[in-house]
Amino acid sequence: MATSEQSCIELKSILQARALQPLFQPIVALNSAQIFGYEALIRGPSNSPLHSPLQLFKTALSCNALAELELLCRELSIAAFAIAGVTSKLFLNVNPLLLLTADHPSGLTKAMLQKAGLDPSQVVIEISEQYQVEEASLLIKAVKHYRDLGFLIAIDDLGSGFSGLKLWSELQPDFVKIDRYFISEIHRDPTKKAFVKNIISLAKATGALIIAEGIETQEELFQCKELGADFAQGYLLGRPNVSFMQNLANKLLLEVKPTLQSQVNILQLLSTVAPISASLTALQVATRFEQDHRLQTLAVVNNNNKPVGLICRSELQALFSQNFGRALNEKRTIAQIMNTKAVIVDAGCSLDEVSNIVAEDEHSAASWYFIICRDGHYLGLGSVRQLLKKVSEAKLQHARYANPLTFLPGNVPIYQEIDKLLAKGTDFAVAYLDLNHFKPFNDIYGYSKGDAVLQLLAEIIQHKTAGLSCFIGHIGGDDFVLISTQVAIEPLCNGILIEFANRIKAYYEPEHQEQQGIHALNRMGESCFYPMLSLSIGVAFPDPTLCHTHHDVAALSTAAKFNAKQMGGNALFLSRRRGPAQLHSNLLARPSAD
Repeated sequence: MATSEQSCIELKSILQARALQPLFQPIVALNSAQIFGYEALIRGPSNSPLHSPLQLFKTALSCNALAELELLCRELSIAAFAIAGVTSKLFLNVNPLLLLTADHPSGLTKAMLQKAGLDPSQVVIEISEQYQVEEASLLIKAVKHYRDLGFLIAIDDLGSGFSGLKLWSELQPDFVKIDRYFISEIHRDPTKKAFVKNIISLAKATGALIIAEGIETQEELFQCKELGADFAQGYLLGRPNVSFMQNLANKLLLEVKPTLQSQVNILQLLSTVAPISASLTALQVATRFEQDHRLQTLAVVNNNNKPVGLICRSELQALFSQNFGRALNEKRTIAQIMNTKAVIVDAGCSLDEVSNIVAEDEHSAASWYFIICRDGHYLGLGSVRQLLKKVSEAKLQHARYANPLTFLPGNVPIYQEIDKLLAKGTDFAVAYLDLNHFKPFNDIYGYSKGDAVLQLLAEIIQHKTAGLSCFIGHIGGDDFVLISTQVAIEPLCNGILIEFANRIKAYYEPEHQEQQGIHALNRMGESCFYPMLSLSIGVAFPDPTLCHTHHDVAALSTAAKFNAKQMGGNALFLSRRRGPAQLHSNLLARPSAD
């Protein structure tokens, strides 16, 4: 008997016995670290050559049993999902080719849901781009049928075929799943990063939500989150399983966010070297050094485990090497000869704070180490050498993320500052500053003078916030961000507007000053008059209970800036919105059709 014939017999046996095992893989919302839904997957019997889904569906296609197999998969998945009592979304894979067949049972999926006690609005129909459909109009009609029944629609494997964007524009899906190829190693591949970034931008413009598929590393997860993906799916967050996972994804998402080295506390340099008692003799301490050649410095503590000094191997050896040095000193307590001016820092200090403290310490052998405490009690030692290394790395990292023109923090530090404030539940204000008519100014005066204007604005913001509790960032181009936790933001922004309006005049030629602007070509190639550069400032006051990530805050501040620009000239707009547009809530609340 031929192998293909054997496979068809095996498949028929499996279908008759309904011997398929549905599995479910979590899809996680990146803004809340909560499981949003599960994709239903299928496996054949473990002892069958058709256990693999790839082999199972390949055989079904060759045996003309694809429709029967897919409908059984759908029925079993819906039943298992309903029995589990899960309230999240169920993502079901549907072969678009089957949607086009004349004998495809209309309304059968809805009947399966009714039998299981589920609502169509809880189900997302995934249509894969892998299958090329020639009759696009028929596919659109079939998808409309599902949508009219109340189902949500997703395009699966975007980027795996050749017609993804065309399919996207025609189907107008609620979700778009980016193929794993573009997610794998995305943090190392600028081309993949650019592709995903553009797809996410397109999704934001069309109202679709993005799901990054196939995430296997924390670096991939962080990169997708930073680019603005809405959801994530992959082995890192949970493998396909019979049971429904609840907690793993939350933990991973909390761990994945990196911080700048300079913001990390000193505990990363902690070396847990056991201290010595201040009552030990110099000879006892020398013996301890001899027993462990790796020890260079020891902390000296009192009876309450509070540090009182440091003793360095080289200093003790120097003392003993003098004439009669050993005889004169070996019975003295270590408290009598230790360095009592040791640098002692708290475990909560940042690398920058400790670096400043150490820099002021007098140079001695013992000063190559410092003591780390918590609430005044000894924890361990830190190495100045390692501290300098970490601070150097931090400076390089800051340079990497800083804007090269103004040297202000760029996007990544801005995101981290906002996320840090949100995590603390701190009330804060975000001012988004944007120049009006900057491109025409660049076109007429050249990029060099345009750069000078950007540096002027950076200087004004820094001057007005000097000595205040503010964070200043340069997003790029002519966009700046000012974040304040304590300062009254309105008078501060008005001060920036007034100084900019006064100083910008000097950057124009006398004739342009006289006519209060310049003539330049617009995007259509037509000559237009543009008034002197002005500044729009939109201020948002994010509510930490409504905004979960910097993406939410960015949406708020961008909307505020847009309103400021609509006012014209040097303008300040204070937004009353505290949370992002409820896109997800609207999507979840979409009513289903009967």
